[in-house]
Amino acid sequence: MLYRLHLRDEWDPRHPRGLVVFFHGHGSGSQRDMLTRRSAGADVALDLGLAMARVGSPQAVGDVVGADGFSAHFQRYVGSESGGRFWREGDRRLVHELLQSEFDGRIAVDFERILFWGASGGTIFLTGFFEQYAGLYGGGLYAWCGHSWWSGVPRLHPRVLAQWEPHFPWTPSGAALVQDRYRVFVQTTTGDFLHKYGAPMAHYYGDVLGIPTRADIDGAGGHCSPGTVPSPEVLRWLSSDDNRQSAWATSAQDADGDGISNARDDDDDNDGAWDFIDALPLDPRDWRDTDGDGIGDFEDRDADGDGVPNDQDRFSLNASEWSDADRDGIGDNLDTDDDNDGIPDAADSQPLEGAGADRLSFLMWDSARYHGLSWTYPTAFVHRGRPAGLTYPEARGDRQSYQSISLGDSTFEIMIDRTEHKGACLAELLPELCEDPPSEFAYWQHHIDEIHVDRNRNGDLTDDGRPLILARNRGDQYHLPSVGTILEVSYTTGERLPYGIRFWTLEHLDDGLHFTGTSAWRGIVRAPAGEPVLVGVVDVDFDGRFDSEGSHASGSAVSDFPDFACIDTNRNGDLEECWGYPRQAVPDGSVSPGGLFELHGRPLRLMVSPGGHRVEITNP
Repeated sequence: MLYRLHLRDEWDPRHPRGLVVFFHGHGSGSQRDMLTRRSAGADVALDLGLAMARVGSPQAVGDVVGADGFSAHFQRYVGSESGGRFWREGDRRLVHELLQSEFDGRIAVDFERILFWGASGGTIFLTGFFEQYAGLYGGGLYAWCGHSWWSGVPRLHPRVLAQWEPHFPWTPSGAALVQDRYRVFVQTTTGDFLHKYGAPMAHYYGDVLGIPTRADIDGAGGHCSPGTVPSPEVLRWLSSDDNRQSAWATSAQDADGDGISNARDDDDDNDGAWDFIDALPLDPRDWRDTDGDGIGDFEDRDADGDGVPNDQDRFSLNASEWSDADRDGIGDNLDTDDDNDGIPDAADSQPLEGAGADRLSFLMWDSARYHGLSWTYPTAFVHRGRPAGLTYPEARGDRQSYQSISLGDSTFEIMIDRTEHKGACLAELLPELCEDPPSEFAYWQHHIDEIHVDRNRNGDLTDDGRPLILARNRGDQYHLPSVGTILEVSYTTGERLPYGIRFWTLEHLDDGLHFTGTSAWRGIVRAPAGEPVLVGVVDVDFDGRFDSEGSHASGSAVSDFPDFACIDTNRNGDLEECWGYPRQAVPDGSVSPGGLFELHGRPLRLMVSPGGHRVEITNP
C-alpha cells in the first residue's frame, strides 16, 4: 500500500503526532496518484499540527481481479497502473499494519489523535474499518460523501459482510471506551445520490453508539460536492481536545479495561474474537498468528514462518509455498510445470525459462457477495454421525457436524465444530443492537463455527493447519458471512490444481455446508490460423470439472447451467463477451467446452481439459 505523507521539516519525528488519513473514492485514486498529487487538505492538517497521509488502495494484480473475473474493462476500473480500484474488506488489515508501523517508521503516531477522512467509497471502507478497530484508535471519522452500507443491501447495519472478521464488540463498557475518545462528522449534499444515507449514519453513530456526532446534510450540490461546513472547520472540530478522554487503564486481571475480569470475560482483549479462537487473546491488535511464534500476522514480517519475508513471499500465509515462477497461482513446490511451457519439470532441461501458450493462469476473484442471488448453491454431503476410520480434532464446541464435498476427482472430509453464544444479547450488547425482530442496526453473533478441512486428504483432519473460522449473525439471511480458501484438487490425469472456494454455514448445521467457486482460468490460446486469442474458462456448477453441459432446467440451481468459456473474438484484449457473470449465469457470447464458435467468420471448436487449465482451439 503506497502513501504520500506530508510533514513539516521542523517537526521532531520522534514526538508522537496526530494525523489526518485520506481515503479516495472508487476509481478516483491510484497508487500512482499517491506519488504525484498533493493531498487535498494537507495545508489545513499541517496548520492544525497534524501530519497528513493520502493512501492508495492496493493495486489489483494478476491473481486478484474484479467480480466478473475476466473483463479488462472492469479491471481497468478497479485496478490498473493509472486508475483506481474499489477498496476491499481485506484492505483493512493493510491499513492497520501501516498505522501500527507508523508509516514504516517515518513518524511517531499519536494513536489517540487520528482523523480518518473518506470520500465516497473511501467512507464505505472506513466505516467498516471503524467497526473492526474502534477500540484501538482515538480521534474521529470524517464521513464525506459516502455511507456505511453497500447500496442494494436490504440490511442497513454496517456489519453486513461477505467474509466474517472479528469486530469491535459494542457492549455498554466497550461503547463507553470509544465514546470519550472519538468523534464523527457526516457530510453529504442534497443532490448526492448517497444523500439518503446521511441521516441514518448520523443516527447510528450519535444515538445508537453514543459517539459525539455532527451532521451537514442540508447543503446543495452533487456527489462529493463541498458541504455548508468547510473541511477546515470539520477537521478542527474532530481534532479538538475538549473533554477528550484517553484510553482506559488496563491491568493484568482486566486486560481490556472493560470492568470484566479476565476470568469471566469471553474476550479478554475486546477485539471481537472470542478467546477460544484468538491466538493472541491479550493483544487487541490481532487475533491470528499463522506460524504460532507469538507475533500477530499483522506485524510479523514472516507470517507463515517459512523464512521468506512477506513482501517476497507469493504465499505469505502458506509455509509450504513461497514462489510462483509462472505466476499461475500454483506454488512451485506443488506445480509440476514451473514455467508453464507444457513440459513437466522432471523432463524440462530449463524448468524456469519459458511459458508457452494454451495453458491458462489461475485466477481468483471475490464473488462472496453474490450468494444473495436467487441461485441454489451446492451443498456438502452430511454424514449420519461421525464416520469411522477418520481422525478428527478434539471437539471444543457445543455441537459438531461431519460432512464432505467432492471437487474433480477429490473428496474433502469436513468437520464443523460449533460454539453457541455464551450469554444473552442484552447482557452483552447495546439494546439497539439486540432488537427482535432485528432492526436496521441489530446484529448478534450467536455462534461461531470452526471448519476443519482435510486438505491433504489423508483421512486425518488434525494435520491441516488452523481451521477456517466463520460466525453467523442473526438476521443475516440476505448476505451470509462466508470464509474463503484454496484447495488442491486432484484429477485422473495425475495433476493437482488449485481451486478457489468459499463456504458458508446455515442456522441448522445438518442442512449442509454451502459452497461456491471463486476461481477460474484465463490466458492466451493458439488458434489454427492467425494470432493467439485470449480465453477465460469458468466452472459454473462448482464441481471442480470443466465439462458440464447443464440441464438447462429452471435455472434456480447452479447445476442447471453449463460450464463456459469466454473468447476474445473481436481481439480487443477484453473479454466483454462474458460481461455480466456471475450475475448472469450464462452470459451471451459464452461457449460451452466442446462447443463451436466463430473467430473472424471461421468456425472453430473449443476443447477444455477437466481441470480447466488447458485449452485447445481446433477446426470443427
